[in-house]
Amino acid sequence: MKSRLLTLLLALLLLPCAGISAQDYTQTPVTVSRDKVRGRDGKVYLSHVVQERQTLFSIARAYGVTVEDIYAANPDKNLREDGLKRNDIILIPAVEAPAAVSGGEETESPSPEGELPYFIHVVRWYENLTDIARKYDVPAETIIQLNGLTSKKLKARMELKIPRGGVSVEDLPPAPVVVDTTMAAAPADTVAERSHAGNDLLSIFTRKKEVKASLVLPFGLSGKPSDNYMDFYAGFLLAVRDLGQEGISTDLSVYDMSGGAMPLTAERLRESDLVIGPVSVPDLRKVLEINAPGTPIISPLDPRAVVLAADHSSIIHAPAPHDAQYEELVRWIKEDNAPGDKVILVSEKGAKNTGMTALTDSLLTEYGVSHSSFSYSILEGRNVLNSLLSLSGTGCNRIIVTSDSEAFVHDVVRNLGLLLHRKQNVILYSAARIRSFSTIEVENLHQLSMHAALSYHIDYDDPRVRRFLLAYRALYNTEPTQFSFQGYDVASFFIRSVYQFGNRWTRALATRDPERLLQSDFHFAEEGQDGGLVNQGIRRVIYQKDNTLRLLK
Repeated sequence: MKSRLLTLLLALLLLPCAGISAQDYTQTPVTVSRDKVRGRDGKVYLSHVVQERQTLFSIARAYGVTVEDIYAANPDKNLREDGLKRNDIILIPAVEAPAAVSGGEETESPSPEGELPYFIHVVRWYENLTDIARKYDVPAETIIQLNGLTSKKLKARMELKIPRGGVSVEDLPPAPVVVDTTMAAAPADTVAERSHAGNDLLSIFTRKKEVKASLVLPFGLSGKPSDNYMDFYAGFLLAVRDLGQEGISTDLSVYDMSGGAMPLTAERLRESDLVIGPVSVPDLRKVLEINAPGTPIISPLDPRAVVLAADHSSIIHAPAPHDAQYEELVRWIKEDNAPGDKVILVSEKGAKNTGMTALTDSLLTEYGVSHSSFSYSILEGRNVLNSLLSLSGTGCNRIIVTSDSEAFVHDVVRNLGLLLHRKQNVILYSAARIRSFSTIEVENLHQLSMHAALSYHIDYDDPRVRRFLLAYRALYNTEPTQFSFQGYDVASFFIRSVYQFGNRWTRALATRDPERLLQSDFHFAEEGQDGGLVNQGIRRVIYQKDNTLRLLK
C-alpha cells in the first residue's frame, strides 16, 4: 500500500511540464485589480487573476489597454497560442505608472539630474535575500554589492537599493559598507538562531545532512482514496522536490492510516526525525501511545487536535486554533481604536458557543479595550436597530461577532448594513468561519470593510505563490487546493527546520520570529510548562470597498 502510493505520485513528479490547451471563453465582467507589481523591465503593472470565462478582449477593455499591450507585458506566457487559464496571473500595463507602488514596500525618489538608477525596497519581516532577488529578477550578488552588505542576513524594515531594469551594478554609485556580524561566530555548517525578544545568541545548531520524515495520513487506499489527503500529499512531494534542489535531502516514508489501522511502529518512530500526521485526535492518540522516545509529531490539519498539546510535549500543532484568531482580532482593534470610537461585542442570546464570547470579552478587558456587549436572539433581529444605534458613537463603530450560527451572523450583517445607510461608520471584525457562510453576500462584507483574522489566506500576488502554481500545474496537470498549499507549507517549513537546527530544532521553534509561507504563517508558542507547541500565526485581511482583499500581515 505504501509502495502503491509512492509510485503514483512520484511518477507524477517525473512527468514533463504539460501544456494546457486554450479554451473558448464567453465574456464575463472583469473586476479591475489595484494590486501593483514591478515587472522585469522596471515598469509598474497591475496584477490580474484570470477568472473563468474571461477573455483577453474583455480584460483589455476593462483595464483600458489593448490585447497587444497584454501580450507584450507577459513575454514569458504564450498567450497568443495558449490563451488564458483560470487562476492564471497576468500583468496589465498601468495606464499611469505612479512614482510609488501602492500597497507595497517599494518607493522611488527623483533627483535633480533625473530618475535614479535604482529604487528602494523596504524588507518585510518574512522576506529573505533570495525572495527579494527573485521578486525583481535581480541577482542576489548584485543586491549585496549595491548595498555594501557583508552578509546575506537581512533585518525587517532594512532599506535595500534595487537596480532598475537594464542597469548594471557597475553603473550605480558606490554604497557604504553595512557591517552585519550576526553570523560571524557560526561555522559554515551551523546556523546561529537568535531570540526575537532580545536578539541574543540562543545556541549553535548543527545541520542535519539528511532529514528522516514519516508522513501518516488516512489516504483510504483500500477503498476510495481521499482527494483532500492526496492533494496534501501532492503539495508535500512538491516541497520535498524543491528542498532537494536547495540541497536539503529527505528520507521520506509514507503510511496509510485509514480505518483506524496503525501502520507505524515504535521502531520507525525512533528512527524518524519527525512524524507529520495523522489528522484526527483518536489517530494522533494512537501514535502518541507508542511514541516512547518523544519523536516530534506534527498535527497538520485538524484545529481540534490542539487539545493534545496541553499534555503532550511531543505534539506540534500546525493549524492556528480559533482562540488565536479572536486574540488577533482584539489586538487589531486595540491598535486601530481611536478617541470617539466604540467597540461593541455582539453575541447570540442563548447560544451554545458562549465560551468564545466569554473568551473575547475577557481578552478585550485584558488588552484594556473599553467595550459594550450586546446580545439578542434571531427572533429579535428585526427590532434591534435602534438598540445598536444607541450604542454607536460619533467615530468608528468596531463590531466584533463571536457566533458560529450562519443565520445569526447573516442577521448581524443585515443590521450593520442598515447602520451604514444611517450614515454610521461601521467596521466588522470577524474570524475565518464567516467566509464559509453561503447565505452572506461577499459584497456586504466588503461594504462593512470586514477585518478578518484568518489561519489561511493565499496572496496570489506573492511571487512564491505564483511559482508554486506554475510548478503544481506542470507536474499534476490540475489546480492545487488549500490542502495542496498546506502540504507544501508543512513539508517545507518543518523539514527545513530539522535540516537547519538538527536534533534541537523544536527548541528553536519556540524562539523564532514568525515565518510567512504560501497560505499560512507559522509562529509557535509553548502550551504550558509540560505541553507541546501551538501555532499562533494569524493573517490579517481587509475586505476593501472596491471588492479587493488586502493582506496586512
